Amino acid sequence: MIARDEERLIGQCLKSAWFCDEKIVVDSGSTDRTVEIAQGLRADVTHHEFTNYVMQKQLALDRATGEWVLLMDADEQATHTLGEEILRTISEPGALDGYRIRRVLYHLGHYYSHAIYPDTPVRLFRREQAHIGGRDPHDKVVVEGQVGQLRQPILHFSYRDIADHVATINRFSSRAALEHEPDALTAVRMFANPAWRFFNFYLLRGGFRDGGRGLYAAMSAAFYVFLKYAKLYERRLKSRTSL
Repeated sequence: MIARDEERLIGQCLKSAWFCDEKIVVDSGSTDRTVEIAQGLRADVTHHEFTNYVMQKQLALDRATGEWVLLMDADEQATHTLGEEILRTISEPGALDGYRIRRVLYHLGHYYSHAIYPDTPVRLFRREQAHIGGRDPHDKVVVEGQVGQLRQPILHFSYRDIADHVATINRFSSRAALEHEPDALTAVRMFANPAWRFFNFYLLRGGFRDGGRGLYAAMSAAFYVFLKYAKLYERRLKSRTSL
């Protein structure tokens, strides 16, 4: 995993990985007790100044020595049943090269177990058959080979409260905007793409079944997309002004 100022949750994350032979943390300059906690739980902690999410996680992967790797974020916890399922899976003769694991978000005192967050990234994989790809800040594991899916989930405790969620949306939308170039349709996308995201989350994925929490999830997802294109639009305006 990669980490920075994660003292609130990193201990529980590392403890939940009881089935792992080695625990690797790449820290990018924590000013709290993150490093102390991780080392106290016998994690291999190394420091590297933050570059981006893709490169940072690849650095962590490069330090692994085992045949199998489980990639986790510091705000996640593997359920005990997931650990048992992983041990069974990798010991089977016909084990594949990678496995998707469903993430269940906990926010506003609620586990979003419905399809509103159908988040099943590849997290378990053979080390020599994979690398970290994707586009910052949305990294992903790229596996050369067959990929299956496990049944048991990872629990995701991503946000302390709404203010923390908004701060994360602001940070991630800025990084996502830097990965794209504005064009003549950016202003149109600033309206159309958030509208589609809300419709998708709230109606197609069944966010309405989660009541007010589902409405919040759909609105915040749409707001993230709006901010990304708004920041692209701002960049387009600034470039036209400079000309």
